[in-house]
Amino acid sequence: MEKVKIRLIYPDGSDYEYYTFTGVNLWHSMAANGIDVAGSCSGRGTCGKCKVRIEGQVNEISEQEREYLLAEEIKTGDRLACYCYVNEAVDVYLHYGDFGSDVKVRLFKEIHNLPPRVERRQIFISGLDKEAPLPLQRRINRALPGLMLQLGSSNWNELSSLDRVGRPALELYGLVFDMQLVRAISREEKSAYGIVLDLGSTSLFAALVDLQDGKARAMTAKTNMQRVYGADIISRISYCLDNPDGLTRLHQVLINNINAAIEELQREAEVSPDDIFDFAVVGNPVMLHLLLGINPSGFAAAPYSGVVVDELNFSARELGFTAGDNAMVYILPQAGGFIGADTIGGLLTLQSRKAGIYLFIDVGTNGEVVLCKRGQFFAASAAAGPAFEGGGISSGARAGAGIIDRVDLDSDGKLQFHIPGSQVTNGICGSALIDLIACMLKAGYIDGKGIIASKATEQWVTRGSERGMEIVLLDGGAGTSIVLNQEDIRQIQLAKAALRTAIDIVIEEAGVSLQQLENIYMAGAFGSYIDPKNAMLIKMIPSVDPAKVVNIGNAAAQGATLALLSDKKRREARILQDKIQCIELAHYPGFQEKFINNLNF
Repeated sequence: MEKVKIRLIYPDGSDYEYYTFTGVNLWHSMAANGIDVAGSCSGRGTCGKCKVRIEGQVNEISEQEREYLLAEEIKTGDRLACYCYVNEAVDVYLHYGDFGSDVKVRLFKEIHNLPPRVERRQIFISGLDKEAPLPLQRRINRALPGLMLQLGSSNWNELSSLDRVGRPALELYGLVFDMQLVRAISREEKSAYGIVLDLGSTSLFAALVDLQDGKARAMTAKTNMQRVYGADIISRISYCLDNPDGLTRLHQVLINNINAAIEELQREAEVSPDDIFDFAVVGNPVMLHLLLGINPSGFAAAPYSGVVVDELNFSARELGFTAGDNAMVYILPQAGGFIGADTIGGLLTLQSRKAGIYLFIDVGTNGEVVLCKRGQFFAASAAAGPAFEGGGISSGARAGAGIIDRVDLDSDGKLQFHIPGSQVTNGICGSALIDLIACMLKAGYIDGKGIIASKATEQWVTRGSERGMEIVLLDGGAGTSIVLNQEDIRQIQLAKAALRTAIDIVIEEAGVSLQQLENIYMAGAFGSYIDPKNAMLIKMIPSVDPAKVVNIGNAAAQGATLALLSDKKRREARILQDKIQCIELAHYPGFQEKFINNLNF
């Protein structure tokens, strides 16, 4: 087979080139080269969202592909990447830019007021005496009474190259961790960094943190490229079960993803891998199993139990991370079931509130809900599915340039759409979908059961579709038409009912009333952009004073940063783990009835 060049042109005019073989599927070649590919069906040809404009020879369009494209789009050269096979060099014009992975970067806040974890210490050791030679290790130990040495082999080799017979005393500098461990000694003063990793099923967040002052020196976010093998954790578990090399492949994709993030941080901050000493990692239980290369099959069926649940420590090199030979990886504890280290991390940021009564909600494909009742914690995991991130929705997309991120209703009952960073509209994100449904309820375009009302036909063009009656909210023009149909509304209903039922059950199990709730803390990328009034209107979260709803940003990564910088916070994480009571929703009395009641708006 011959190799051909693929040139990708982004909406801002920038481009990127790579090579692939003739006859290769375009979607899969992009995914294999680490390029974030649009769509929510993992290249299976069923969502119709990986639209690109192609200049160059590919296969003829099929009747099946035509069903996903408008006649105008076909005329201008638009195709679906997952239906295209490359035969020669092509230019591929992308209709999307940033998929919103950097939302976690924008939401991250630095940690303040923690004592420094690392202290620089000046060390003087005697030279090597020819008559009575004393090993270098002994001389350093004598210069550092009460401290333990934990140096890597490369560090010992560096020191031995400085130490020779007849040389006078050496002036060195050591990095002392937690006032007890000396983990680096060098001729020059050395910096010490740690990396925070938040392993989401959709995106990965990484921050390079100075261990001496707690400041973030660089941050990045990447699309989790495991999405090629499944958009959510359940489909990834299935991939592991159905393919002999599935676990190995998903593990390696994640390690490569993480190392790309690590290397980007190193370049931006101009630091060496040897300057990185610690990692603190959070994620949902399935993501952590895939990170460690541990079979996640225990999550495929009841009782939904993984292999590991407590905190873990590994050598970074053992896991395959790009770091010095002395770097360690700390993985925060999990609560159990589908309640992971990301939830523990989020709760760690709220420890000053542990004497109160509050709800903690982290919304994603898997929604975690925790009710804190004066130091007792009741937790449940809701399988919300991908709808809140735009998955399974006709015009749904992850937040980014050209994606509707907010919807308002004006005084005339017309919808107003906010589209950041682009004149071309390519979709609507999850938080805007909540706005959209709320606005349409208020205006009477849909009823309380989610049925599109006749009033909608007076405002918009409507048409039949395989997914029920469809409203054309915005004519795409140069971009993509924004539509909402009966099945889209149903998917939102199912997602919000799953989350609301989890909320109702933890409140019931804790024996508290809505009036007792002091706050509702919304975490994560989706939770931090949601309009609480609209979420209450569609009965996704309980109706409380909107001032009680607080968006707390990337709480999982904030909690991981606390654990990175403080042994005390790691102890708090272990205590939190023991205090969390996990509730299995499917076995809870009246679950089905509650879920059905919560479907309506």
